[in-house]
Amino acid sequence: MLHISLLGEQAITDDQIGIIRTGSARAIALVALLVAHAGRPQSRQHIAGLFWPDSTDAQSLTNLRRELHHLRRALGPEASLVVTSKDLCWRDTETCRVDVRVFASERDAALLAAGRDDGAAVVAHAAAAVSQYRGDLLPGTYDDWLLDARSRIESRCVELCDLLCKTMVQMGDVAGALDAAKRRVVLRPLEEVGYRTLMQLQADLGDRAAAVSTYHHCASVLERALGLEPDQATRTALQRVLARPTTETRARLRVEPASRSGVAAAKLIGRSDEFGSLRALWHNAAAGNPSLVLVGGDPGVGKTRLVGELAALAKLQGAVVASTQCFGSSRRLALSAVADWLRDPAVQSSTATLDPVWRVEVDRLVPTAQRGGSSEVGSRAMVDAWQRHRFFEGMARALIHVRRPMLLVLDNVQWCDQETLAFLTFCLGLTLDTPIMVAGTLRTDTLDHEPGLVDWIATMRASGTLTEIPLLPLEVADTTRLAQAISGRSLRTAEADSLQAMTGGFPLYVVETARTAVDAGMRSRRPAIWGPSSAIGWSRCPR
Repeated sequence: MLHISLLGEQAITDDQIGIIRTGSARAIALVALLVAHAGRPQSRQHIAGLFWPDSTDAQSLTNLRRELHHLRRALGPEASLVVTSKDLCWRDTETCRVDVRVFASERDAALLAAGRDDGAAVVAHAAAAVSQYRGDLLPGTYDDWLLDARSRIESRCVELCDLLCKTMVQMGDVAGALDAAKRRVVLRPLEEVGYRTLMQLQADLGDRAAAVSTYHHCASVLERALGLEPDQATRTALQRVLARPTTETRARLRVEPASRSGVAAAKLIGRSDEFGSLRALWHNAAAGNPSLVLVGGDPGVGKTRLVGELAALAKLQGAVVASTQCFGSSRRLALSAVADWLRDPAVQSSTATLDPVWRVEVDRLVPTAQRGGSSEVGSRAMVDAWQRHRFFEGMARALIHVRRPMLLVLDNVQWCDQETLAFLTFCLGLTLDTPIMVAGTLRTDTLDHEPGLVDWIATMRASGTLTEIPLLPLEVADTTRLAQAISGRSLRTAEADSLQAMTGGFPLYVVETARTAVDAGMRSRRPAIWGPSSAIGWSRCPR
């Protein structure tokens, strides 16, 4: 039997001979297109136009025949692929198993079972469908025709996780529902409803520490990715968790009601050494020694805040500060961070006076009507490899042309695309005497999943350009000072120890815990409390 994997990987495997080489990634993409429309013939002309939109009709049809040849050779006598002179079609057979088709059929069966209130069948089929979803459809491919299909399958998997969770709770299997809720959070890390469901299930199982940990993970993700805090519904869910009675004796931490405050309102505490190093590096870069610095650590440890303090200092000194951030999405847009830097008003003003031969290269990534720029985006500008050096140099010269000390901030480097990393290598190599510094934040807990980034860091380290500043959680004394700065109240020793246990010394969690307690006190008109029963096992905190 043949097994075709399109979700989370791209592979054709035979039970007898193992992995089959197709000779072309386009051949696998052709299977994906046909499978997405299984049972419905697709005209050759239509397929050729989707795959090669910039080629002539004749050339695109020739390309399609070549890929079809590769695919038929890989599939052998398999009858799933139906070929005629005018169209192609995929049909399900017992001798070929495609994960996308298994996902679809199991999903349909789960929905039918839900319609007749057959909980056991819902769980069986929904779980089978979710198990097939190992990741994005055709990961690493970003053709226009694929994006809708990819998003549709992901959304259906999320819906199945919700259905599975709801059904298992109704059947009394809360532990099983917990796994489905965790999977949903992984699929949609920016949707708070998933975190609220997970917190409720963890609390129902008596694991209140895990529920609080989930809240803090939610707060960390939203802060890093969107610069937002959890909404009221999520904060209310946390309060319900904290309000549950426990059998433990709590050393209570009382904080008088105070005005709402947070990271921005509290001074930078416990980071004097690290900030001193950053400041020295910046002064050196501003003097004409370009450099790269990466502030690394676990989520919530204060990386973004530390770099933000440097950015504020640089602005006070009259430097140009251009900031951007990367997002933890499989759809990473090439050079999107560079585009953000180039859109900075100071950079755009300077680019307007740049030599036209370089302005046209900038327009490839950041088109402007005033300069008659191309409508092509950066990824299309990279199609011709021979243009890459000139393209990079044009963008680098736009930054150099500002002729002022410049700080480029790149938040969440662990999610940065490879083209931006390549550009940074080029730019810092070109600007040998330019007052420019790139300051990035880096989650060190994800490096095992980013081999390309690890290689890039090693290269920059070997070049002598990179300085790494690791951040660790705060000690109990600094945790106490931070909480006191937010609440306006002093803490007793037992209270400080309790807060350290609850937050692990992570500044973001200290702030969120303090703010949550203050909010609770304001609503109830009495001192808010934290206690050791809410202590969080941070090694178990979902990342």
